[in-house]
Amino acid sequence: MKPLVLLVSSEYPPMACAASSRVGPWVDVLLAFGYEVSVLTSSTCNCNDPFVEKSFFPVPSNQSGLINRFFQEIKLGVSFGIKILLKRKKIKVCLVTSPPFFMACICSVFARCGGIPYLIDVRDRYPRVLVDLGVLKASGILHKSFSALESWICSGAISLTTVTHGLKLEIGEAFPAKETHLLPNGYDEEVFTEDLLSVDKVTEFTVVYHGRLGRFYDLQTYLEVMKLVEKADPSIHFLMIGDLPEELAQAGCANLTILPAMQLEDLAKQLASCHLGLCLLRELPAMKKAFPAKAYDFLGAGVPMLVGPEGELSDAVERMGCGVSFTKVSPQEVAQSIVELKQDSARWSLLRDQAIQHRRDFGRRKLASLHFSSIIGELKKA
Repeated sequence: MKPLVLLVSSEYPPMACAASSRVGPWVDVLLAFGYEVSVLTSSTCNCNDPFVEKSFFPVPSNQSGLINRFFQEIKLGVSFGIKILLKRKKIKVCLVTSPPFFMACICSVFARCGGIPYLIDVRDRYPRVLVDLGVLKASGILHKSFSALESWICSGAISLTTVTHGLKLEIGEAFPAKETHLLPNGYDEEVFTEDLLSVDKVTEFTVVYHGRLGRFYDLQTYLEVMKLVEKADPSIHFLMIGDLPEELAQAGCANLTILPAMQLEDLAKQLASCHLGLCLLRELPAMKKAFPAKAYDFLGAGVPMLVGPEGELSDAVERMGCGVSFTKVSPQEVAQSIVELKQDSARWSLLRDQAIQHRRDFGRRKLASLHFSSIIGELKKA
């Protein structure tokens, strides 16, 4: 009988979100390594594969208030935890993804109490992120309690995995007794194929954003950039794709088109037809160690990008020469750069060539295969 790896993720393909895109290829890689794989995910997922088991509860919503989201995560985590215990005799190892932080904590508690070896994939360290967002005080009892919970579940894990160099260093310092592995998000090379690089660009010079525009992004910054560009050059167009705030549609930007979240295959074609990608983060300490999944999708589509503020993402874009990075996010500077790149086709072409050159290093399935082959010993020990 093949050893069973249980993957626990609130989001799973074909859901149109970063977490889903990250974990989807893992199943194929683990199957190729000779493991049986089972997936626990939320009721929001429309996947009907026989190895996917869904909770009665939906994925926690970013549009909910923090209190409501907390209880959404608790319900989802408990529903997963019960299933983990019911499967405990079959499970070789449990792979838990975070965020949602409280869902991941509950699943880890159930796994640890059930004597099931588990690994944790950490995309954000939420106790600290909540401090950065001003939701919790660093010296407060809630932050200390959540940090203690994080320490307890991480101390029980076989090892930890994360998405950026900065987070790897931070987690390694916080939990020196645990091995911490780096597994960047990358882009899905089975979707972002070489054929996309020859897709015709739309007639209007178009700047694209995709994703949820959640708490790590400032909506007003994006609106101001669009309004400034409209004044400077009304022919430049913006395209925003995803589950976006209603305020965006209500802002009345004449140079903006909004599309709903879509399947990755359709998204890839939309991105490839645009001229620039846009990823402007809020100036938060946690964002200095962020490399959003959308930036890898821009690379996969061969699209130069404008990013900021300073941090791991900006450093990478600057190093690869595949876009323009900003130390501080100034709507005036961003708008000016967009207009200048539209006018300077030679410079735009150079940035695009660099994006195409470096994209080969970030295929998600290639990265996942290298990662799981490197930790195969940990899986066998489990």
